[in-house]
Amino acid sequence: MSIFDTLKKYPWMVSLLEKAERKIKAILLKNAASKNKNFFPEGDYKADVKNLANCMLCPNMCRFDCGTLQAAQKETMSPAYKSRIGYFLSVGKIDPSKEENKEFIDLMYKCSNEENCKIWCPFEFSVVSLLETVRDDLNEKGLMPEYCKVQIEKLKRTETTEDVNIFKTHDEKGIENIETDGTDEVYYYIGCQSMKLPEMVKGYIKILNKAGVKYSTNLETKTCCGAPAFSIRDLNVARELAEKNKDLIKKTGAKIVVSDCPGCVETLTKKYESLGVDLNVVIIHIVKYMSKLLKEGRIKLNDTLPDEFKKVTIHDPCHLARNQNDSTSIRNLCHEISGLEVIEPLHNKENTHCCGWSGTLHWADKQIALKEAANRIDELKNTGTRVIVSACPLCELGLAHGVPESDAENIKIVDISELLSKCI
Repeated sequence: MSIFDTLKKYPWMVSLLEKAERKIKAILLKNAASKNKNFFPEGDYKADVKNLANCMLCPNMCRFDCGTLQAAQKETMSPAYKSRIGYFLSVGKIDPSKEENKEFIDLMYKCSNEENCKIWCPFEFSVVSLLETVRDDLNEKGLMPEYCKVQIEKLKRTETTEDVNIFKTHDEKGIENIETDGTDEVYYYIGCQSMKLPEMVKGYIKILNKAGVKYSTNLETKTCCGAPAFSIRDLNVARELAEKNKDLIKKTGAKIVVSDCPGCVETLTKKYESLGVDLNVVIIHIVKYMSKLLKEGRIKLNDTLPDEFKKVTIHDPCHLARNQNDSTSIRNLCHEISGLEVIEPLHNKENTHCCGWSGTLHWADKQIALKEAANRIDELKNTGTRVIVSACPLCELGLAHGVPESDAENIKIVDISELLSKCI
């Protein structure tokens, strides 16, 4: 943007320039005219240097709603500060290879991917995405942090985010495995973290069975969607997993893929598309599919809930409400449950606050992630309810970390599937 374009976009600057002394006016015009040279030096960068600079020079309203910043209570954790450091690392004003600068590298990973920054940003930037471009440069220089290397090693060895292939633990968890015969109506795509919440998975399986849906789970051949590799920015591993998932989905014959993890939905769609991997199927979160089954009359909610579950609050997952623009499906399902009272938290729907357990934050600084989870639990407790309903395994696991020991017996965190399965 030239100086003339800038003045046209921000006409209030014209009156200030007119009132300035000649010497000051000359300095301002000279600096404005040379901003491209000063701020956008030539170089072979993977980092989005231009928008990192735009972000770091912004008034920074997003700082007031960044969950990581509020948890850390340090200005260095603000979105614009991270962009500033990312810019300096990328253009060489901070040498990332020096040991004394390791904290600056770690800062590029202290992000929970909640993207509240995008809600406030006048440019509609996602600082999450900007930081990922910085990680691309760091990885190319061989500077991936050890805690990220550990996760990549797991993905390579077990094809999941765990030390063992967690999908193959289905028998010990009592989760039914259904192998495809190639003629599925739907493929139920279970997330890695979902396997840690067997009651959630069993709930969805019970509903699908009641509705007479022809589906499969394929847990013996299932792999991670690759979301951690995309966050860390090891795109080679991400592509390998994407291709394996593409083959698996194709073998099911299903035209609809439903996942219980919003992060998986985000990865199977937008992130795969960024690599040019097209799955050629409809991919939606399972709550949207549950709403469809209810509307079509394929499932009916007859029984009432036990009294302990009749008053709830909803924690909207960031990926589902903000990135997939769906905060209605989970509420539609709740409203169909007889006698269920929903009390909304202050920060809800697209303005939800993060559980702290997404992105790379919980690897880079677990204490900040724990504090962010505790902050969100406090917000949800302020509704006066003690039952928290969500639709994301990462959120449900993350929020559990935020529950103080004194409340461990009183607060219940459940998936919407667990409520629905009690009523059919």
